[in-house]
Amino acid sequence: MAEGQPAHQPQNEHEERGQPAYNTAVSDQLSSRMQEHRGATQVSRSVQRALRNGVSLFAAVAASTVLCTAAWAQSPQALTSGAAANLGAPTGAAGTIAIPAGGADGAAQMQGMGANIQPGRLGVLPGAAAQPGATAAEPLRALPPLPPLATTEFQRFVHESTGALISLHGFKLFDRPRFPSVAEGPVPANYVVGPGDELDIKLWGSVDLSGRLSVDRQGQITVPRLGPVSVAGIRASELDAHLRKQLAKVYANFELSATVGKIRSIQVFVVGQARSPGVYTVSSLSTVVSALFEAGGPAAAGSLRRIDLMRAGAKVATLDLYKLIHAGDTTGDTRLLPGDVIVVQPTGPRVALMGALDNAAIYELAGNQETVGQLLSYSGSSTVLVKPQRALLERVNAQQAKGPREVAELTLDAAGLQRPLRDGDVVILQRISAQFANAVTLRGNVASPLRYPFKPGMRVSDLIPEADALIVEGYHLRKNILVQYERRAAPAAGSGTGVNADSASRDITGAVVMGAQAMTSEPQDFQSRLAELDRRRAISVERALDESRNLLPQINWEYASVERFNHGDVTTQLIPFNLGRAIRSRDPAHDLVLQPGDVVTVYSVKELPVPRERLSQFVRLSGEVNVPGVYQLKSGETLADLVQRAGGFSKSAYVFGTVFTRESTRVQQQANLEQAVRRFEAAAGSQASATLQNASNPEAQQAVQLQVAAQRASIERLRSLRASGRVALEMDPQRPLLPDIVLEDGDDISVPTRSSFVSVFGSVGAETAFIHRPGTKVSDYLDRAGPTREADLDSAMLIRADGTVLVNAVGRSAWGWGDRNFMATGVNPGDSVFVPEKLDRRTALAQFMTGAKDWSQIFYQFGLGASAIRVLRNN
Repeated sequence: MAEGQPAHQPQNEHEERGQPAYNTAVSDQLSSRMQEHRGATQVSRSVQRALRNGVSLFAAVAASTVLCTAAWAQSPQALTSGAAANLGAPTGAAGTIAIPAGGADGAAQMQGMGANIQPGRLGVLPGAAAQPGATAAEPLRALPPLPPLATTEFQRFVHESTGALISLHGFKLFDRPRFPSVAEGPVPANYVVGPGDELDIKLWGSVDLSGRLSVDRQGQITVPRLGPVSVAGIRASELDAHLRKQLAKVYANFELSATVGKIRSIQVFVVGQARSPGVYTVSSLSTVVSALFEAGGPAAAGSLRRIDLMRAGAKVATLDLYKLIHAGDTTGDTRLLPGDVIVVQPTGPRVALMGALDNAAIYELAGNQETVGQLLSYSGSSTVLVKPQRALLERVNAQQAKGPREVAELTLDAAGLQRPLRDGDVVILQRISAQFANAVTLRGNVASPLRYPFKPGMRVSDLIPEADALIVEGYHLRKNILVQYERRAAPAAGSGTGVNADSASRDITGAVVMGAQAMTSEPQDFQSRLAELDRRRAISVERALDESRNLLPQINWEYASVERFNHGDVTTQLIPFNLGRAIRSRDPAHDLVLQPGDVVTVYSVKELPVPRERLSQFVRLSGEVNVPGVYQLKSGETLADLVQRAGGFSKSAYVFGTVFTRESTRVQQQANLEQAVRRFEAAAGSQASATLQNASNPEAQQAVQLQVAAQRASIERLRSLRASGRVALEMDPQRPLLPDIVLEDGDDISVPTRSSFVSVFGSVGAETAFIHRPGTKVSDYLDRAGPTREADLDSAMLIRADGTVLVNAVGRSAWGWGDRNFMATGVNPGDSVFVPEKLDRRTALAQFMTGAKDWSQIFYQFGLGASAIRVLRNN
């Protein structure tokens, strides 16, 4: 039914009673909608004949059950879609009455009312409706959306005053899609039956009766053999007793169940400052609140505190929605009767509450006696975070001609909360200060960076009583994880500890699963799985060294600071002190007396670098020494000192071939290498561009392009190179003595065994290692390896075992002398000889012809230029 439209009125008494006028209309509808199937047509014709004879619709449907069954067997879809669905009628014989044998009198009476019923057969009560669930209920359709809530003048006033546009409290209750009132649902016990309702009556015992009877305009229902029974004004809880008393006049030995089935609709009026005023057809179960929801609630200028229900010109109840919203109090939510008028009164006094609270909004006062405490209870926000000593109250004072607005301070104590408010007030709550009155903060490289309570006379040693308070959180967890299985390779040096709680959990899970698989696997897989477990349990030197550096951050014992705020001049003062002296020796000069609000910061050596000798430095010594391992350096310790501390060299040590790598050197070498590659790339590009411009023929240009491609390939190979960080110790091969080098953190020293071979590689026929013989020279090993035709002997190199390199081209003079000196150089065990390939593989004749051709072109161009100049001069 459309909103605001009156209920359907019967056109005549036949239509009101459900008699042939109504049946004729349904018959015409049947004839136009049930032609889709042959069986459905038969059903349609039988029902039409019954309707025209005055039989009710549901009696006709029940009488044609056999035809429906036959039609369903032929085409269920056509019957349901073309007949029952279009009719909107139930598909079963709902609302039937079974008359037992011997009940001929009741059957004859019902036949006279239009039902073709025989004793022992099925029949229906006149006008009986379908049972619940017989047809699918229509979906609830939302009402049209409401217009947006207008902005009130008081909202604009608050916005101009504070810069904040806040909402009206309580109106969000109605900001949702609207739906018409629902007529379905349980009927309360105090529901009063009236015209338009339908009663669901069931009798059993001496008589079996089931059906729904409508309450007519006179408030009566018509019961077979009994006649009209008045039920208007009877409560739902009293309906059974009332009908049992009436039916006992005719029937005996029976049981009765009577409930309210379909309830009636009523019309009410929503007027005043409603958001969508008008006439509404609602369920007879509706109350003032449900009708307000249909109307969208009060408008922006309407009141939530004063909603009156008028009945027959008198005020019946007043609803305060604040009580419903905040306390669930439904006082005043009265059930509606036909013709009731809901009047939404204009808004009462309004005040704004904003500042340090969750629900800043504009609230409506019930009167001028509501207090600040009541207003705070409406907001539902905690006042713990609100400054209790100072809240602001902006008020309009109409008595002043100039400047009618004034500001007052409000204390949120017992007296301040009882202060009454009035229309136009703006209450602004202030947030409490973030300052701690009695706290000292400890932060940085400590176990528990927290705020601690201040005590008079408190010093740094009281805040940090022992060195264990400087062990950072998570150290013991990382330490415990060290014994767990690893699923990945050990982390690289400088990448952190490489362990955490998540990875440890995954490691344990993986190891347990693998162990279980190993125990249940085939014999051939058992050894491989055990080997994998052993590999994961292995501890690499790199991991141990990295954990030694990073498992526990090193504390800077020389420097810590106290940050102090001076309230007098509002400045911050930084007071440094020696942490070691403050904690270990309790030196009064460094064990400072603290004040409330001080912030004590402890640093690590990574956060605040210290001199190198104060750092924990570790080096790795491996190879042919008596006690190889990872050592922590002492201040100023040299390479020779470290070897001596490790027990000296073993008998197989080849001291001349000692490999010494340093991380800082590796970083510098890598940077130099990248810089050299960039310079070479720029020089190659410039040279290629100049060469292409000077190329005189296509063949020369093609040759230049091939040369450029070769240079680019060389550049890519150079970019892939990585510096090793090796430092050449430059020792005497005959009397190798370790140089006096002060070691650094991360140094790696490896002493190899004495080698018996010399390697030759590069552009030689046999890239292999040859047995070293005392007194042999470079030329001897080149003769054995056999240089190829592309070998560039002028650029051959001798790479010493100690890391030094001797190049043939460097020892040659400007005239080409010195080759014999390189070839006669003695070779030591572990040395290597490298012979590169020639870059320019043209023969001497080809090089001469190319040069002669280029010179001829130059002379030719020079002659043409000279001739042109001479001609110009003569002219």
